[in-house]
Amino acid sequence: MLIQRRKMETITNNIVNAETTAYKKEFFTSHTFDEVLAIRINDRRDGLTHWRHHNRPVGPLVLGTQPDQLYIDFTMGALEGTERPADFALIGDAFFVVQTPGGERFTKTGAFYLDSEAFLVDGEGNFLLGQNGPINVRGLNFRVDQGGGVWVEEEFIDTIRVVSFEDNESLRRQGSNLYFSLEEPLAAPNPYTIAQGFLEMSNVDVGREMVDMLAMFRAYETNQRILTMIDETVGRAVNDIGRLR
Repeated sequence: MLIQRRKMETITNNIVNAETTAYKKEFFTSHTFDEVLAIRINDRRDGLTHWRHHNRPVGPLVLGTQPDQLYIDFTMGALEGTERPADFALIGDAFFVVQTPGGERFTKTGAFYLDSEAFLVDGEGNFLLGQNGPINVRGLNFRVDQGGGVWVEEEFIDTIRVVSFEDNESLRRQGSNLYFSLEEPLAAPNPYTIAQGFLEMSNVDVGREMVDMLAMFRAYETNQRILTMIDETVGRAVNDIGRLR
């Protein structure tokens, strides 16, 4: 029941962010196990052997399930035209780099704005980084080519910094659309294209999520009924079968 609850929370979060720009859906996995790890990492090494010797499964009952991992699906979402010059869709297995108070973070969200000094920033005020640092476009009269080059009229300003990773599973979500990595980016990013005036939408399929939510609800409900049956059986054993006459 706890596993189904975690899955339900993940599905709910996906549905809530179905309209969030460039949001990547999450899915929660679990697997069954025939022995429960009942010791902590820092316990003695013979602790698990002791537990196995003194704790045997009762009858045919399995000992449940355990969480596996929360995965992020980085499949690209659909593109939507906005005609805003500060909106960029990053097409390919790559990420923009923004400067946050906690250091560099990575994002697929291309919705940027101009701050009071005409620097490109995201919705939280984090600077979009180019090869030479934060990018100042001086005003709305700028363009970005497919390779990320930023031009003001005919003057080249900078190139938007784009990075890729050997394995996207090394990325951890921070908030809705920022990521930090447990590994260093590749020396050169994977092939990519930047489309100015477009945004990548969420890759969440709401219909699929609703079907999964219904399945999780039914599984939770079934387990709840079984738990009630077991509780009633134990109660009868205690109150009736075990009664001394």
